[in-house]
Amino acid sequence: MNWWKLYLTILAIMILFFPAKAIYIVFFALALVYWGGGRFLRYAFEGLEITRTVESTRLFPGETAEVSIVFCNRTAFPIAWLSGYEHLPVALEAGRAQRWVVSLGPWAKTTVSYSITGSERGYYAAGPLDVSVGEPLGLHQFSETISSSHEIIVYPRISPLAELGLPSRLPYGNTKTSQPIFHDPSRLAGVRPYQSGDSRQSIHWKLTARTGELQVKQFQHTVAVDTMIFLNLNEEDYSVHTLYSDSELAIETAASLANRLCQWGESFGLISNGHLHIQKAQVSGREEEPVAPDVKGAEPTTMLLPRKGIPHLMVILETLASMECRPGPDFVPLLARETSQLSWGATLLVITPVDSVQLIETAASLVSRGYQVLVFVVGREILHSQLLHQSSEASLQLFRVRKDELIALGSA
Repeated sequence: MNWWKLYLTILAIMILFFPAKAIYIVFFALALVYWGGGRFLRYAFEGLEITRTVESTRLFPGETAEVSIVFCNRTAFPIAWLSGYEHLPVALEAGRAQRWVVSLGPWAKTTVSYSITGSERGYYAAGPLDVSVGEPLGLHQFSETISSSHEIIVYPRISPLAELGLPSRLPYGNTKTSQPIFHDPSRLAGVRPYQSGDSRQSIHWKLTARTGELQVKQFQHTVAVDTMIFLNLNEEDYSVHTLYSDSELAIETAASLANRLCQWGESFGLISNGHLHIQKAQVSGREEEPVAPDVKGAEPTTMLLPRKGIPHLMVILETLASMECRPGPDFVPLLARETSQLSWGATLLVITPVDSVQLIETAASLVSRGYQVLVFVVGREILHSQLLHQSSEASLQLFRVRKDELIALGSA
Protein backbone atom coordinates (compact mmCIF):
# COMPACT_ATOMS: atom_id res chain seq x y z
CA MET A 1 0.00 0.00 0.00
CA ASN A 2 1.25 3.50 -0.88
CA TRP A 3 1.19 5.30 2.50
CA TRP A 4 1.87 8.67 0.92
CA LYS A 5 -1.32 8.49 -1.12
CA LEU A 6 -3.22 7.50 2.03
CA TYR A 7 -1.81 10.48 3.94
CA LEU A 8 -2.66 12.87 1.13
CA THR A 9 -6.20 11.48 0.92
CA ILE A 10 -6.68 11.94 4.67
CA LEU A 11 -5.36 15.52 4.49
CA ALA A 12 -7.70 16.29 1.57
CA ILE A 13 -10.67 15.06 3.61
CA MET A 14 -9.56 17.12 6.60
CA ILE A 15 -9.38 20.21 4.41
CA LEU A 16 -13.06 19.76 3.54
CA PHE A 17 -14.14 19.72 7.18
CA PHE A 18 -11.35 21.68 8.86
CA PRO A 19 -10.24 24.50 6.55
CA ALA A 20 -7.22 25.33 8.71
CA LYS A 21 -4.20 27.07 7.19
CA ALA A 22 -1.73 24.55 8.65
CA ILE A 23 -3.52 21.65 7.01
CA TYR A 24 -3.35 23.43 3.65
CA ILE A 25 0.39 24.00 4.05
CA VAL A 26 1.09 20.37 5.00
CA PHE A 27 -1.11 19.05 2.18
CA PHE A 28 0.48 21.13 -0.58
CA ALA A 29 3.98 20.53 0.75
CA LEU A 30 3.50 16.76 0.72
CA ALA A 31 1.81 16.89 -2.67
CA LEU A 32 4.72 18.87 -4.09
CA VAL A 33 7.24 16.39 -2.68
CA TYR A 34 5.28 13.40 -3.97
CA TRP A 35 4.26 14.47 -7.47
CA GLY A 36 6.94 17.06 -8.13
CA GLY A 37 9.78 14.83 -6.96
CA GLY A 38 8.72 12.08 -9.37
CA ARG A 39 8.50 14.45 -12.30
CA PHE A 40 11.90 16.01 -11.55
CA LEU A 41 13.52 12.59 -11.16
CA ARG A 42 12.07 11.37 -14.45
CA TYR A 43 13.27 14.53 -16.18
CA ALA A 44 16.78 14.01 -14.77
CA PHE A 45 16.69 10.34 -15.76
CA GLU A 46 15.72 11.18 -19.32
CA GLY A 47 18.57 13.69 -19.47
CA LEU A 48 21.12 11.14 -18.25
CA GLU A 49 23.92 10.54 -20.76
CA ILE A 50 25.76 7.22 -20.64
CA THR A 51 28.92 6.68 -22.69
CA ARG A 52 31.93 4.38 -22.67
CA THR A 53 35.50 5.65 -22.72
CA VAL A 54 36.37 3.05 -25.39
CA GLU A 55 34.13 0.85 -27.49
CA SER A 56 36.29 -2.28 -27.36
CA THR A 57 38.99 -4.00 -25.34
CA ARG A 58 41.60 -6.39 -26.68
CA LEU A 59 43.53 -8.73 -24.43
CA PHE A 60 45.98 -11.57 -24.54
CA PRO A 61 45.26 -14.53 -22.25
CA GLY A 62 45.99 -13.64 -18.64
CA GLU A 63 45.98 -9.88 -19.21
CA THR A 64 43.69 -7.57 -17.23
CA ALA A 65 42.04 -4.38 -18.46
CA GLU A 66 39.62 -1.77 -17.15
CA VAL A 67 36.18 -1.18 -18.62
CA SER A 68 34.91 2.33 -17.86
CA ILE A 69 31.41 3.79 -18.16
CA VAL A 70 30.73 7.55 -17.88
CA PHE A 71 27.43 8.86 -16.43
CA CYS A 72 26.67 12.54 -17.06
CA ASN A 73 23.69 14.41 -15.59
CA ARG A 74 22.67 16.97 -18.23
CA THR A 75 20.00 18.63 -16.05
CA ALA A 76 19.86 20.99 -13.06
CA PHE A 77 18.14 18.35 -10.89
CA PRO A 78 20.27 16.02 -8.76
CA ILE A 79 20.03 12.22 -8.81
CA ALA A 80 20.30 10.97 -5.24
CA TRP A 81 21.40 7.48 -6.26
CA LEU A 82 22.06 5.66 -9.50
CA SER A 83 22.52 1.92 -9.60
CA GLY A 84 24.23 0.14 -12.51
CA TYR A 85 24.28 -3.53 -13.42
CA GLU A 86 26.49 -4.78 -16.28
CA HIS A 87 26.03 -8.32 -17.57
CA LEU A 88 29.21 -10.25 -18.43
CA PRO A 89 29.67 -13.43 -20.50
CA VAL A 90 30.21 -16.64 -18.56
CA ALA A 91 33.71 -17.07 -20.00
CA LEU A 92 34.77 -13.72 -18.48
CA GLU A 93 34.85 -13.39 -14.70
CA ALA A 94 32.66 -16.53 -14.52
CA GLY A 95 29.72 -14.46 -15.79
CA ARG A 96 29.50 -12.39 -12.62
CA ALA A 97 27.57 -9.16 -13.19
CA GLN A 98 29.24 -5.90 -12.22
CA ARG A 99 27.26 -3.63 -9.89
CA TRP A 100 27.79 -0.13 -8.51
CA VAL A 101 25.87 2.74 -6.91
CA VAL A 102 26.76 6.42 -7.37
CA SER A 103 25.11 9.81 -6.93
CA LEU A 104 25.03 12.67 -9.42
CA GLY A 105 24.57 16.34 -8.64
CA PRO A 106 23.30 18.93 -11.13
CA TRP A 107 25.40 18.90 -14.32
CA ALA A 108 27.73 16.39 -12.69
CA LYS A 109 29.74 13.61 -14.32
CA THR A 110 31.16 10.43 -12.80
CA THR A 111 33.03 7.41 -14.14
CA VAL A 112 32.74 3.85 -12.87
CA SER A 113 35.21 1.11 -13.79
CA TYR A 114 35.62 -2.58 -13.34
CA SER A 115 38.37 -4.98 -14.37
CA ILE A 116 38.17 -7.99 -16.67
CA THR A 117 40.73 -10.73 -17.24
CA GLY A 118 41.28 -12.48 -20.55
CA SER A 119 40.84 -15.98 -19.24
CA GLU A 120 39.68 -17.68 -22.44
CA ARG A 121 40.15 -16.95 -26.14
CA GLY A 122 37.10 -15.59 -27.86
CA TYR A 123 34.93 -12.68 -28.98
CA TYR A 124 32.61 -11.35 -26.27
CA ALA A 125 30.24 -8.49 -25.59
CA ALA A 126 29.68 -7.06 -22.10
CA GLY A 127 26.12 -5.84 -21.69
CA PRO A 128 23.32 -4.94 -21.71
CA LEU A 129 23.44 -2.33 -18.95
CA ASP A 130 20.62 -2.10 -16.40
CA VAL A 131 20.30 1.38 -14.85
CA SER A 132 18.04 2.44 -11.96
CA VAL A 133 17.65 5.87 -10.32
CA GLY A 134 15.83 7.03 -7.22
CA GLU A 135 15.42 9.86 -4.71
CA PRO A 136 16.26 9.90 -0.98
CA LEU A 137 12.74 9.27 0.36
CA GLY A 138 12.26 6.19 -1.75
CA LEU A 139 9.00 7.45 -3.25
CA HIS A 140 10.01 7.05 -6.88
CA GLN A 141 12.34 4.81 -8.80
CA PHE A 142 12.89 4.48 -12.56
CA SER A 143 14.71 1.69 -14.36
CA GLU A 144 15.79 1.03 -17.92
CA THR A 145 17.82 -1.58 -19.77
CA ILE A 146 20.28 0.05 -22.14
CA SER A 147 21.50 -1.96 -25.10
CA SER A 148 24.96 -0.42 -24.86
CA SER A 149 27.60 -3.14 -25.12
CA HIS A 150 31.37 -3.32 -24.89
CA GLU A 151 33.29 -5.50 -27.34
CA ILE A 152 35.92 -7.71 -25.72
CA ILE A 153 38.34 -9.76 -27.81
CA VAL A 154 40.75 -12.18 -26.17
CA TYR A 155 43.48 -13.18 -28.59
CA PRO A 156 44.68 -16.78 -28.81
CA ARG A 157 47.70 -17.72 -26.77
CA ILE A 158 51.07 -17.28 -28.50
CA SER A 159 53.63 -19.87 -27.43
CA PRO A 160 57.29 -20.38 -28.30
CA LEU A 161 57.56 -23.09 -30.93
CA ALA A 162 59.58 -25.25 -28.53
CA GLU A 163 56.60 -25.40 -26.15
CA LEU A 164 54.54 -26.86 -28.99
CA GLY A 165 57.11 -29.55 -29.64
CA LEU A 166 58.32 -27.82 -32.81
CA PRO A 167 61.87 -26.85 -33.83
CA SER A 168 62.66 -23.22 -33.17
CA ARG A 169 63.67 -22.69 -36.80
CA LEU A 170 61.30 -23.99 -39.46
CA PRO A 171 62.11 -24.05 -43.20
CA TYR A 172 59.65 -21.49 -44.50
CA GLY A 173 59.74 -17.99 -45.88
CA ASN A 174 62.33 -16.67 -48.34
CA THR A 175 64.17 -19.48 -50.11
CA LYS A 176 67.76 -19.63 -51.28
CA THR A 177 68.48 -19.61 -55.00
CA SER A 178 71.62 -19.93 -57.09
CA GLN A 179 70.30 -17.22 -59.41
CA PRO A 180 71.03 -13.69 -58.15
CA ILE A 181 67.42 -12.50 -58.04
CA PHE A 182 68.25 -10.08 -55.21
CA HIS A 183 70.44 -10.19 -52.14
CA ASP A 184 68.92 -10.36 -48.69
CA PRO A 185 70.74 -8.00 -46.26
CA SER A 186 69.46 -9.99 -43.29
CA ARG A 187 71.24 -13.18 -44.47
CA LEU A 188 75.04 -12.79 -44.35
CA ALA A 189 76.87 -15.48 -46.35
CA GLY A 190 80.47 -14.28 -45.79
CA VAL A 191 83.00 -11.59 -46.67
CA ARG A 192 85.53 -11.00 -49.47
CA PRO A 193 88.13 -8.35 -50.37
CA TYR A 194 86.83 -5.12 -51.86
CA GLN A 195 86.62 -4.88 -55.65
CA SER A 196 86.17 -1.85 -57.83
CA GLY A 197 82.47 -1.06 -58.23
CA ASP A 198 81.35 -2.52 -54.90
CA SER A 199 78.79 -0.43 -53.03
CA ARG A 200 80.00 1.46 -49.98
CA GLN A 201 76.90 0.21 -48.14
CA SER A 202 78.18 -3.37 -48.39
CA ILE A 203 81.57 -2.64 -46.79
CA HIS A 204 82.16 -4.51 -43.53
CA TRP A 205 83.64 -1.60 -41.57
CA LYS A 206 84.43 -3.46 -38.35
CA LEU A 207 86.37 -6.20 -40.16
CA THR A 208 88.05 -3.58 -42.36
CA ALA A 209 89.27 -1.74 -39.28
CA ARG A 210 90.55 -4.98 -37.74
CA THR A 211 92.39 -6.25 -40.84
CA GLY A 212 93.48 -2.95 -42.35
CA GLU A 213 92.05 -3.92 -45.75
CA LEU A 214 88.66 -3.16 -47.23
CA GLN A 215 86.29 -6.10 -46.77
CA VAL A 216 82.86 -6.43 -48.38
CA LYS A 217 79.86 -8.35 -47.07
CA GLN A 218 78.39 -11.12 -49.20
CA PHE A 219 74.69 -11.90 -48.83
CA GLN A 220 72.59 -14.90 -49.70
CA HIS A 221 70.45 -14.46 -52.78
CA THR A 222 66.82 -15.23 -52.16
CA VAL A 223 63.51 -15.41 -53.89
CA ALA A 224 60.74 -13.71 -51.88
CA VAL A 225 57.82 -16.11 -51.46
CA ASP A 226 54.60 -15.91 -49.51
CA THR A 227 53.69 -18.18 -46.63
CA MET A 228 50.06 -19.19 -46.21
CA ILE A 229 48.69 -20.78 -43.05
CA PHE A 230 45.91 -23.29 -43.75
CA LEU A 231 43.88 -23.99 -40.60
CA ASN A 232 41.45 -26.91 -40.52
CA LEU A 233 38.59 -26.25 -38.10
CA ASN A 234 36.05 -28.62 -39.61
CA GLU A 235 34.49 -30.28 -36.57
CA GLU A 236 33.97 -33.54 -38.46
CA ASP A 237 37.74 -34.06 -38.74
CA TYR A 238 38.27 -33.88 -34.96
CA SER A 239 37.82 -36.62 -32.39
CA VAL A 240 34.72 -36.12 -30.26
CA HIS A 241 36.67 -36.79 -27.07
CA THR A 242 39.39 -34.20 -27.74
CA LEU A 243 37.47 -31.69 -29.86
CA TYR A 244 37.99 -28.70 -27.57
CA SER A 245 41.63 -29.30 -26.65
CA ASP A 246 42.76 -30.18 -30.17
CA SER A 247 40.92 -27.30 -31.87
CA GLU A 248 42.31 -24.81 -29.33
CA LEU A 249 45.78 -26.24 -29.90
CA ALA A 250 45.30 -25.81 -33.65
CA ILE A 251 44.33 -22.14 -33.21
CA GLU A 252 47.24 -21.57 -30.82
CA THR A 253 49.61 -23.17 -33.33
CA ALA A 254 48.34 -20.90 -36.11
CA ALA A 255 48.80 -17.83 -33.89
CA SER A 256 52.30 -18.89 -32.83
CA LEU A 257 53.41 -19.56 -36.41
CA ALA A 258 51.99 -16.22 -37.57
CA ASN A 259 53.83 -14.45 -34.78
CA ARG A 260 57.12 -16.11 -35.71
CA LEU A 261 56.64 -15.23 -39.38
CA CYS A 262 56.01 -11.62 -38.42
CA GLN A 263 59.20 -11.57 -36.31
CA TRP A 264 61.19 -12.82 -39.29
CA GLY A 265 59.74 -10.18 -41.59
CA GLU A 266 57.98 -12.70 -43.82
CA SER A 267 54.81 -12.16 -45.85
CA PHE A 268 52.09 -14.44 -44.46
CA GLY A 269 48.35 -14.99 -44.68
CA LEU A 270 45.58 -17.23 -43.36
CA ILE A 271 42.96 -19.48 -44.92
CA SER A 272 40.53 -21.47 -42.77
CA ASN A 273 37.22 -23.27 -42.91
CA GLY A 274 36.40 -22.20 -39.34
CA HIS A 275 33.29 -20.19 -38.55
CA LEU A 276 33.70 -16.56 -37.56
CA HIS A 277 31.80 -14.99 -34.69
CA ILE A 278 32.24 -11.62 -36.45
CA GLN A 279 32.51 -10.86 -40.13
CA LYS A 280 35.31 -8.31 -40.10
CA ALA A 281 38.44 -7.68 -38.13
CA GLN A 282 39.53 -4.34 -36.76
CA VAL A 283 42.74 -3.14 -35.20
CA SER A 284 42.52 -0.40 -32.57
CA GLY A 285 39.05 0.55 -33.72
CA ARG A 286 40.14 1.04 -37.34
CA GLU A 287 39.29 -1.37 -40.13
CA GLU A 288 42.65 -2.72 -41.25
CA GLU A 289 41.66 -5.52 -43.60
CA PRO A 290 38.38 -7.31 -44.17
CA VAL A 291 38.01 -10.93 -43.27
CA ALA A 292 36.70 -12.02 -46.64
CA PRO A 293 34.23 -14.87 -46.27
CA ASP A 294 34.20 -16.79 -49.53
CA VAL A 295 30.71 -18.22 -49.25
CA LYS A 296 30.18 -21.41 -51.18
CA GLY A 297 26.70 -22.63 -50.51
CA ALA A 298 26.10 -22.08 -46.83
CA GLU A 299 29.69 -22.82 -45.81
CA PRO A 300 32.06 -19.87 -45.32
CA THR A 301 35.78 -19.85 -45.95
CA THR A 302 37.95 -17.17 -44.34
CA MET A 303 40.90 -15.82 -46.31
CA LEU A 304 43.43 -13.16 -45.33
CA LEU A 305 45.88 -12.48 -48.15
CA PRO A 306 49.62 -12.45 -47.39
CA ARG A 307 51.07 -9.25 -46.02
CA LYS A 308 53.90 -8.20 -43.73
CA GLY A 309 54.03 -6.35 -40.43
CA ILE A 310 52.51 -6.21 -36.98
CA PRO A 311 49.18 -4.61 -38.08
CA HIS A 312 48.56 -7.63 -40.32
CA LEU A 313 49.51 -9.97 -37.47
CA MET A 314 46.94 -8.30 -35.20
CA VAL A 315 44.26 -8.75 -37.87
CA ILE A 316 45.06 -12.45 -38.05
CA LEU A 317 45.08 -12.81 -34.25
CA GLU A 318 41.71 -11.07 -34.02
CA THR A 319 40.34 -13.37 -36.69
CA LEU A 320 41.64 -16.43 -34.85
CA ALA A 321 40.15 -15.11 -31.60
CA SER A 322 36.68 -15.14 -33.11
CA MET A 323 36.92 -18.52 -34.85
CA GLU A 324 34.85 -21.52 -33.81
CA CYS A 325 35.27 -25.18 -34.65
CA ARG A 326 32.03 -26.31 -36.29
CA PRO A 327 30.98 -28.47 -39.24
CA GLY A 328 32.32 -26.74 -42.33
CA PRO A 329 33.77 -27.22 -45.81
CA ASP A 330 35.96 -30.25 -46.44
CA PHE A 331 39.53 -29.21 -45.80
CA VAL A 332 41.47 -31.11 -48.47
CA PRO A 333 39.45 -29.73 -51.43
CA LEU A 334 39.77 -26.28 -49.84
CA LEU A 335 43.57 -26.68 -49.69
CA ALA A 336 43.80 -27.78 -53.32
CA ARG A 337 41.44 -25.05 -54.55
CA GLU A 338 42.89 -22.05 -52.70
CA THR A 339 46.53 -22.98 -53.36
CA SER A 340 45.98 -22.34 -57.06
CA GLN A 341 45.58 -18.66 -56.19
CA LEU A 342 49.08 -18.45 -54.66
CA SER A 343 52.35 -17.62 -56.38
CA TRP A 344 54.83 -20.31 -57.38
CA GLY A 345 57.13 -21.43 -54.59
CA ALA A 346 54.81 -20.40 -51.76
CA THR A 347 55.16 -22.17 -48.44
CA LEU A 348 52.02 -23.82 -47.07
CA LEU A 349 51.72 -24.38 -43.32
CA VAL A 350 48.90 -26.88 -42.94
CA ILE A 351 47.42 -27.27 -39.45
CA THR A 352 45.05 -30.20 -39.12
CA PRO A 353 43.93 -32.80 -36.54
CA VAL A 354 44.82 -35.77 -38.77
CA ASP A 355 47.27 -36.46 -41.60
CA SER A 356 44.81 -38.40 -43.73
CA VAL A 357 45.88 -40.28 -46.85
CA GLN A 358 43.96 -37.82 -49.00
CA LEU A 359 45.68 -34.86 -47.33
CA ILE A 360 49.20 -36.27 -47.81
CA GLU A 361 48.48 -37.19 -51.44
CA THR A 362 47.26 -33.63 -52.07
CA ALA A 363 50.33 -32.22 -50.30
CA ALA A 364 52.61 -34.39 -52.48
CA SER A 365 50.91 -33.11 -55.63
CA LEU A 366 51.38 -29.54 -54.44
CA VAL A 367 55.08 -30.21 -53.86
CA SER A 368 55.40 -31.47 -57.44
CA ARG A 369 53.93 -28.15 -58.60
CA GLY A 370 56.64 -26.15 -56.82
CA TYR A 371 55.16 -25.50 -53.37
CA GLN A 372 56.71 -26.30 -50.02
CA VAL A 373 54.29 -28.00 -47.64
CA LEU A 374 54.68 -28.35 -43.88
CA VAL A 375 51.93 -30.32 -42.14
CA PHE A 376 51.31 -29.76 -38.42
CA VAL A 377 49.17 -32.47 -36.78
CA VAL A 378 47.45 -31.50 -33.52
CA GLY A 379 45.67 -34.84 -33.06
CA ARG A 380 46.88 -37.79 -31.01
CA GLU A 381 47.69 -40.15 -33.88
CA ILE A 382 50.21 -39.85 -36.72
CA LEU A 383 49.40 -41.92 -39.80
CA HIS A 384 52.50 -41.06 -41.84
CA SER A 385 55.26 -41.32 -39.26
CA GLN A 386 57.90 -41.71 -42.01
CA LEU A 387 57.46 -38.00 -42.76
CA LEU A 388 58.30 -36.96 -39.19
CA HIS A 389 62.05 -37.21 -39.68
CA GLN A 390 62.44 -35.66 -43.09
CA SER A 391 65.46 -33.52 -43.88
CA SER A 392 65.03 -29.82 -43.22
CA GLU A 393 65.57 -29.31 -46.96
CA ALA A 394 62.64 -31.57 -47.90
CA SER A 395 59.67 -29.89 -49.55
CA LEU A 396 57.14 -32.05 -47.67
CA GLN A 397 57.54 -32.38 -43.91
CA LEU A 398 55.32 -33.49 -41.07
CA PHE A 399 55.37 -32.20 -37.50
CA ARG A 400 53.47 -33.35 -34.43
CA VAL A 401 52.23 -30.54 -32.22
CA ARG A 402 51.99 -31.35 -28.53
CA LYS A 403 51.25 -29.36 -25.44
CA ASP A 404 50.95 -31.17 -22.14
CA GLU A 405 48.42 -28.93 -20.43
CA LEU A 406 46.02 -29.03 -23.39
CA ILE A 407 46.35 -32.81 -23.69
CA ALA A 408 45.64 -33.21 -19.99
CA LEU A 409 42.61 -30.91 -20.29
CA GLY A 410 41.20 -32.91 -23.17
CA SER A 411 41.60 -36.23 -21.37
CA ALA A 412 40.20 -35.01 -18.05
